[in-house]
Amino acid sequence: MRSLVLSLLVAGSQMGCANDPVYMECPDMPADPTCLRSIEAGMDDGMGGVIAEAKSRLLLPINPEKPEDAMVRGTRAAELGIEVPYVKLGDIEVSVEWTITNLTDAEGLAQVELDGATEFFEYDPDMIVLSLDDDAPPTPGLDGNIPLHIPASGTLSGLFREDQVREASIDLEQVTRGNVNPFAATLRVNKNDDEIRPFLPFDPMDPEAGPVPDPNAVPIPREAFATLIRIDLVFAPSSHMRLDYTVRVRDVRGEMMNELLMAAEPGDLHPFAPQPYAVMALP
Repeated sequence: MRSLVLSLLVAGSQMGCANDPVYMECPDMPADPTCLRSIEAGMDDGMGGVIAEAKSRLLLPINPEKPEDAMVRGTRAAELGIEVPYVKLGDIEVSVEWTITNLTDAEGLAQVELDGATEFFEYDPDMIVLSLDDDAPPTPGLDGNIPLHIPASGTLSGLFREDQVREASIDLEQVTRGNVNPFAATLRVNKNDDEIRPFLPFDPMDPEAGPVPDPNAVPIPREAFATLIRIDLVFAPSSHMRLDYTVRVRDVRGEMMNELLMAAEPGDLHPFAPQPYAVMALP
């Protein structure tokens, strides 16, 4: 009985450790030069203009998929008739803590936009143009896009919560694998959806046409939803400001995150290669 109790305690301890949060920032010398711990914008660009925005992205240090897991995943994908991701929704839970610092002595506004990538696709609103109308609103980010008041020489801290990042993951899946309009995907709360029913792809020759369900598409069940494996931030202040951020991850599935985190060698991590998702309306 004593050995059984000890075994249960050890197992419980290991499970707890796997789900404990880890925090990571971009390293001083990242393998990916777009991974920046701090980004600044709103200052003079030296050519008479202003640097309107700054971007950073952080690829999560996830271990390579085990061959036996890949085999199980391939079998399930064949059963469903669709791709099943290695890193599924719920395998990890991600949140992003950020702080804006106003580097001027005047109050201003700033926006922090959350975008990112699953293992299948990356989402960049600049690559999605649904209308050629000059008055058409720009394609939204996955979250954020809200003007924030920053006091003179002051700071403001905020958070993209786990449920927001989960929602962003589903929105990205809807847009990229389901051909859902980005406005429809981001304006509707989708975090509890059980499936995605794809539409026909956007027709660049008829950008004003409404969505049409794809009669031949296989619905994507929640068990096949991919989650964000890369966090992209877009920082747009009205004056010179800095954004610092930290990514927090809970490894719910266990053994997903490399124990060295951002210090891990690229060769020791899963080789993700998400495809850029681009849609361009034509005249």
